[in-house]
Amino acid sequence: MSLKLKIRLSVLLLLLLLLGLGGYAFFAMRYLEQGAHGIERTDFMAARLSVLAFLVAGTALGVALMVRLPRIVVRPLRRLHVDMQRVTGPGSATRVAVGRRDEVGSIATAVNRVLSQAQDERRITLAELFTERNRMDSLVGSLDEGLLLLDEHGTIVLANPVACDLLGTGAAGLLGRPADTVAATNELLRALLEPLAAHNLAGDDVPDPVFTFPHKGDNPHYQLSISPIVARPTAAGPARAGGYILCLRNVSEFKKLDEMKSAFLATISHELKTPLASIKLSLMLLRNERTTDAERQTLAAGIGEETQRLLSMVGQLIDVSRLDAGAGIKLNPAPMLLAEVVAYATRTVQPQLHDKQLRLDLHLPDNLPAVHADVEKTTWVLINLLSNAIRYSPVAASLVIRAIPWGEMVRVSVEDCGPGIPTEFHKRIFQRFAGGPGPVGKGSSGLGLSIAREFIDAQGGRLWVESQPDCGSRFLFTLPVA
Repeated sequence: MSLKLKIRLSVLLLLLLLLGLGGYAFFAMRYLEQGAHGIERTDFMAARLSVLAFLVAGTALGVALMVRLPRIVVRPLRRLHVDMQRVTGPGSATRVAVGRRDEVGSIATAVNRVLSQAQDERRITLAELFTERNRMDSLVGSLDEGLLLLDEHGTIVLANPVACDLLGTGAAGLLGRPADTVAATNELLRALLEPLAAHNLAGDDVPDPVFTFPHKGDNPHYQLSISPIVARPTAAGPARAGGYILCLRNVSEFKKLDEMKSAFLATISHELKTPLASIKLSLMLLRNERTTDAERQTLAAGIGEETQRLLSMVGQLIDVSRLDAGAGIKLNPAPMLLAEVVAYATRTVQPQLHDKQLRLDLHLPDNLPAVHADVEKTTWVLINLLSNAIRYSPVAASLVIRAIPWGEMVRVSVEDCGPGIPTEFHKRIFQRFAGGPGPVGKGSSGLGLSIAREFIDAQGGRLWVESQPDCGSRFLFTLPVA
């Protein structure tokens, strides 16, 4: 039964009682007005009792309706209010109770429908939030840069694996803790927070500091940049600082490149100064009247050798600049015999072999096929490999040049008895300005092997090294068969 019907029936019942009382009183008064004379006392008492009964019944019914009717109306609304508070509270309730099929029950049903839609939308929103959070966690976790996030109170709220590894502390020892508290026991974090205290933020005129982490292998260099997080302005106030992002970017390669360039400049300066000083001295001796003709011929030959050395070094620099400019390598490939290239290269380095009393062994089979390559570039590569082998070989040692068919390629190798190269340097020596390890790389511009690999790769071949410390080195390259 609906609330409206209950209220109507209650009012109707009260109205009937009042009408009955009024009608009875009205007819009783009419009866008396018409001159009823012989009214007995019993009839009078019965009429009086009837009127009193109507009055008592009407009063009782009115009081009952006055007490019960608000309860009938308010009780389901209170129950609905309690259910709504339970649903909106922190508990697990998601529905309000539908007691009866009345107006309040209809409201409860509509509320349940709205709550169901809100629950579905909440599940969808939570799923999207979890997806975005997992995506952000994967993104932050896969960064090769250290990342620390501090909130406005200085509490660490995010630390990716790289940052934890650099600081030597697990995520459990960082997350949720004040940065100052962690820095009290972590010297590395304390050093990272010093630029923040000095307001050295990203984008200002002060250069970002670079830190090294000794507990990591090879002392990597990381550059720190600090960016403030600005919270959006609200109605309560303007934008304010919401924390800081500390980003550690690995700049070890740039540091190594700077060091290699510095070493290259020092080496190339020395390499240029030596032949220039020799040429200058030879010119002074040539001007001396006491110099004999034979000595003049020797000095002129020395000037020619030093000049050729200078031209070779300048040619390397020009080749590097052309490659850096993206000009590429100009090739004139044609069928050629490796025996002729080997003969020319050995004649070129013969004076160096003679100076160190080195013995050169050639192993070139008669049936060696011709290769499709650029004669000038291939000869340059072989001369460079022979010059390196001569430089690092001990006195009176032997060098070996081999060439063998290798499938659809021909493989050429240059073997020496030098100090050898550790495995970890096998890739590095082919990088520009790198040079060899330790004292082996001193006096080298670090460009020869880099350019040689560029020349061989451009011809469709491959250049690599096979070496171990104290076991000599063997440099090999391949060229396609003509």
